[in-house]
Amino acid sequence: MVRQFGQYDRHVRDVIRDLWTRLRKHVPGPVRRRVLPHVSGAYYRVFPERHPDADPAGTGLRPGDAHYRAYVGPPGDFDLIAANQFTLLTAAGLREQHRVLDLGCGSLRAGRLLIPYLGLGRYYGIEPNEHLVHEAVNREVGRDLVELRKPTFAFVDDFSADRFGVEFDFVVAQSIFSHTHRDLFEAGVVGVAKALAPGGFLFATYVDGPTSTGSGWVYPECTMFGWSDVEAIANDAGLSATPLDWPHPRQRWFIAGHPANQEQMLELARVIRSPNAATSATT
Repeated sequence: MVRQFGQYDRHVRDVIRDLWTRLRKHVPGPVRRRVLPHVSGAYYRVFPERHPDADPAGTGLRPGDAHYRAYVGPPGDFDLIAANQFTLLTAAGLREQHRVLDLGCGSLRAGRLLIPYLGLGRYYGIEPNEHLVHEAVNREVGRDLVELRKPTFAFVDDFSADRFGVEFDFVVAQSIFSHTHRDLFEAGVVGVAKALAPGGFLFATYVDGPTSTGSGWVYPECTMFGWSDVEAIANDAGLSATPLDWPHPRQRWFIAGHPANQEQMLELARVIRSPNAATSATT
């Protein structure tokens, strides 16, 4: 049965991806969250060899494919991007007592490292696609750990970080603003600013380049922003921002925080450097 569909593999995958893109852009969030799991179910009925049960790592799949690891980015980088975020936050001073918001936590790529590290109830995640979190809990984190650490999730498609009623010491938004136009980038930073603790910081990525025009979400494609626009977005939200020379395979990191903490941000940017940059500075 699978073999007779082989010649149509790419076509069917592209049709489903186009459907997902249209759902993300034009269908209200609650409806979209109910429909997407059924779309992925149809995909797996056609291609059972690509189900996470058959291939836990999502080998060879493209960003945006139905597999929970591929849905959030290149599945071959799942572990690398998880470690990239976790190492950055701990290098910036993250300890178990801090509160962390994982903005767009997806399939808990970073969450699978942060949840066991942080103390009871200290991990929070915002994610519009509820099924990704459930899949990650079942396949990456485990329900026993969730019960032990009690992370908190909000399955919404906005950036209402203040909905939890707490202030965050660290907010991470990896590969979120790289898929938004300026309107949602601004909304995201404003949402974070409302819930950022007095000494808290936002660590986020973007794709550097001529600023894209348009509105809304773009996925799995990317948008680009020049640094001056990124800095202006942070300033308009009442935050200061500075670029970080921290490694990432495709994007650039920046840190944002309250203006009173600008000196600390600059010191973090000086200390937290890419290993390659550190090597270059000494040679």
